[in-house]
Amino acid sequence: MFKILPIYYVFASLAVILGFYACERNDAEPNLEMRKFTRLYVSFEEYTPGKNPPDTNIRIIYPADSSVFAFNGRHVSQVWGGGPIYYESQLNTIFQASVNRAGTNDTSIAVLSMGSSGSLTNAGWPKSRYYNNVRGMAYHSRTNSLFIVNGGGPDAGVYMMEGPRYATREKQPVKKLRNNSLSMWGAAYQNEKLFTIKTTATEGSPAGIYVFEGIANITVRENDSIARLEPTRILEIEDVTNLRGLFYDTVKNVMAVAQIGDGTGGSGRILVFENFSSMVDEKTITPTRVITGANTGLISPVDVVIDTRETGVYLYVADRAARKISRFRYTDDGDVEPDKVIDTSNLKDGRTPVSLTLDTREGEL
Repeated sequence: MFKILPIYYVFASLAVILGFYACERNDAEPNLEMRKFTRLYVSFEEYTPGKNPPDTNIRIIYPADSSVFAFNGRHVSQVWGGGPIYYESQLNTIFQASVNRAGTNDTSIAVLSMGSSGSLTNAGWPKSRYYNNVRGMAYHSRTNSLFIVNGGGPDAGVYMMEGPRYATREKQPVKKLRNNSLSMWGAAYQNEKLFTIKTTATEGSPAGIYVFEGIANITVRENDSIARLEPTRILEIEDVTNLRGLFYDTVKNVMAVAQIGDGTGGSGRILVFENFSSMVDEKTITPTRVITGANTGLISPVDVVIDTRETGVYLYVADRAARKISRFRYTDDGDVEPDKVIDTSNLKDGRTPVSLTLDTREGEL
C-alpha cells in the first residue's frame, strides 16, 4: 500500500490555512491591484430623537471609482444628525461634526477610528459650545491640531482642538480665533494656508475664498485663549453667490468649489480652478471650467471632493436639494451628464447628503 509521508500532511495543512486566510481577506476587502482604491464617506443630516433604529448618518461607497457605484456600508456616529465629515489619513480617523439643527443643541464632533476594511468605530465625542455651527475641518500636523471652522453667528471663527484623535468628551479649543463678521464654509489646508469659502458677496467685496496664512502661529490672550481672526486676503470670484464646500487636490493642483443654484434643475454649479497655487496671491480669480446645466442635474451642491491619486479622474458632489451623490470627471466642463448618480431621496433612515470625504490610497496598506 502506498504510504503518505508526514511532509505531505504539513503541506496540505498549510494550503488549507493559506486558502482560508485568502478567503477571509477577500471577504473583508477586495484585493485591488497594489491596494489602490478610494472610499467615499457620505454624511447625512437626518436625526429623529428616540427613533429605533436610529437614522443612518454615514454611508460608504467602496470602491468609489468602480463601474458599480452604490452604497455598500453604513454607520451611525454619535452626533445628532451629520454635518461636515473629514477623513485625515495621518491619523486614519474620520471626524464628523453635528448639523446642530434647531432644538438639538448638539455642539459635538464625532471621532471615528477606521478598521483595515474601512469599517468605523465610535471612538470619541468631544464637545464645546464653540462647535455650534461647524462648516469645515482640516488637520494641522505640526501642532497635532484640528482646525474647526465655525461658519457664522456670534462665535464665527476658527478653533484649534489639540490631540483630536484621542479626544473623548468635553474638549475645549486651545485657540479661539473669532470674527463674527465672517460667513464661512468648508476648509482646506496646504503649506500653512487655511482656505475657507466666503459664502456671499458683501458691500464692495464679491464672494470667494478666504486665505488665512500662519493661522497656527497666531498669539491668543492668556486668560481666555481668544484672538481676532482676519483673513490674509480674499480671492474674489466675480458674479457668484451662495458658495458652499471646497476641496483642494494638491496632487493635481486643482481647487473645486460648490455653488448653490436658484432651486431649478441644472442651476447648481461646480467651479474648477486649475493650477490653483498660481492664483493664491491674486485679488480676483476666474474658474478654468464650470460644471453646470440641465444635464448635470445639479440643484444645490453643498460639497465636492476630488480623487487625489495621480491616476484619479473623478469628482464627487453631494447635492442637498436633489438628494443625490453625483460622480463627474474632474476634467468635465459645461452641461455634461454625471458619470454615475445615486439617488438618496427614497432612503428610509437618512436621505439628505450634506458632506463628503475620501480615503484614497496609492499603494500597499
